[in-house]
Amino acid sequence: MTKEQVQTIGNFLSTYYTDLNYIQMFQDFKSNKISTDNYIKKDTGTFYSFLIEFRVVRNFSQGSVDKLLEETLRWVKSNNADNVDLFAEKLAITNFTHGKVMTSLASKILFLNNPWKIIPMDTLARKTLQQKENKYAVYEKNLKAYRQINRLIINSCVQYSKPLTSIIDREYRSKLKNLNIICENRIVDKLLWTSGK
Repeated sequence: MTKEQVQTIGNFLSTYYTDLNYIQMFQDFKSNKISTDNYIKKDTGTFYSFLIEFRVVRNFSQGSVDKLLEETLRWVKSNNADNVDLFAEKLAITNFTHGKVMTSLASKILFLNNPWKIIPMDTLARKTLQQKENKYAVYEKNLKAYRQINRLIINSCVQYSKPLTSIIDREYRSKLKNLNIICENRIVDKLLWTSGK
């Protein structure tokens, strides 16, 4: 195992529980189990806390978390729920992001809705993939190739982490489907991030 893989596993394990909590809270919000008022508070697992932890809170207008959440909810209930590029453009047009197309922000928010498919895109991930374009559609293609090339490394990280992730998974097994896919996607995210540093 390489130093990079050890760093990846460490980064992954340090955030896996909180990532699942953020995902679960969003799914609960989407299912009307959590009110908007409670979900935008600065509490554990909330939308606002997620935006802070994932370092995107500075990318949108201050005091508009509730409106951003409303826009997000409308978007994830549409036919374009997984279209990160279109969502980024929509946020720019509606002036949430000061007129700028913030693909990283859009990918991180939509990851909460579909962590089985969407892996957040950021500068470090793009650097690892040698991608200059700020387009999620390009990122998805590059990501697919990266996963194929690094399949053995990804599998190794998943298997090494399994005894520990299985402990965390117990709490979420009845709440979130296909935890194995979320787990692998989070490892891929951390591998990209570690490689890009």
